[in-house]
Amino acid sequence: MKRPKPERVGVVALRVVRQLKRDRRTIGLILFAPVVLMILFGYALSGEMTGVQLGLVDGGGHEPLRDYIASLDDFDILYLGSQSDAEKLISEGRLDGAVVIQPEEVGVLLDSSSLQISERVMAAVQTGVSREVSIRTDSYPPIITRYIFGYDLEMIDTIGPAILGLVAFFFAFIIAAISFLRERTLGTLEKFMVSPLSRVEIVSGYILGFSLVAIIQSATTLLIVIYLFGVPMKGSPLDAFAIILLLGAGALALGSFVSNFARSEFQVVQFIPIVIIPQIVLCGVFWPVQSVPGFLRPISNILPLTYASDALRAIMLKGASLYQILPDLIFLGAFFMLMFIAATLMLKREVG
Repeated sequence: MKRPKPERVGVVALRVVRQLKRDRRTIGLILFAPVVLMILFGYALSGEMTGVQLGLVDGGGHEPLRDYIASLDDFDILYLGSQSDAEKLISEGRLDGAVVIQPEEVGVLLDSSSLQISERVMAAVQTGVSREVSIRTDSYPPIITRYIFGYDLEMIDTIGPAILGLVAFFFAFIIAAISFLRERTLGTLEKFMVSPLSRVEIVSGYILGFSLVAIIQSATTLLIVIYLFGVPMKGSPLDAFAIILLLGAGALALGSFVSNFARSEFQVVQFIPIVIIPQIVLCGVFWPVQSVPGFLRPISNILPLTYASDALRAIMLKGASLYQILPDLIFLGAFFMLMFIAATLMLKREVG
């Protein structure tokens, strides 16, 4: 093997640098993407949680505990008249938990489909009781915990449904973006454009074709999550599969749209930090949306994985029906239609 000569290595390196200088998109991603991503991760992992929906039933006694919980900025307190009201609202997904204060005990009702939130509620109650004991020097009142959902859930159970949606979204996006770009660079797309096919028919056909791959991929992923990792399926597997397919359809349309801004497969890969990583950070996959800072929360509210994660958790961990997650379905359907229209319009501008 010949010994490499430094001057020849330098020639190759200089050629790479010159190519990068001509690719403004790559330069922009190198300079700005790491900054944006580090800011997102830094704020999302700050550990501060706000907007937790907590019910409070005041049955008398333990005023220091009640006042302490009511003063916490983490919680949006909803005062309720009875424990049954709290249980009903938690079952409907309108509360993350509830504290029921009685003279003889303190009850805590939890929805452990998000372990981080339930742990935050328990920590607040325990701290409040400890403060009360230190003030009144009374005996420690018993804390009675009741799980409305998820008394036996582990961390993999709570994040498994969200990861399922993330995997389906990621691969559907990549498949559509690269395949659509390849069709354009090979000239196949231009041949379709001079045929009697309309642009809507072309985009619909491509998405339908990609969907066959997405169906197989989604079914495989769902089976792995359920049978290999043991994530519970309390609802209908068909309902969960429908959510995955709807999310995948949106990702396919998004990939078709994004492919219009790339000239090579390398440039498609460059969109991953922009499209995928913010959804990992802001959509409640590994940590709850409540831990996302308030000024970033509007971004969470427009990302499809936020709604898919919520829907899959509701179906798999709580046994919810499609009717009960109708708002999530509406958003995912609207996201697909918006991306489909955008992909169709971009096809007209780029190829027509």
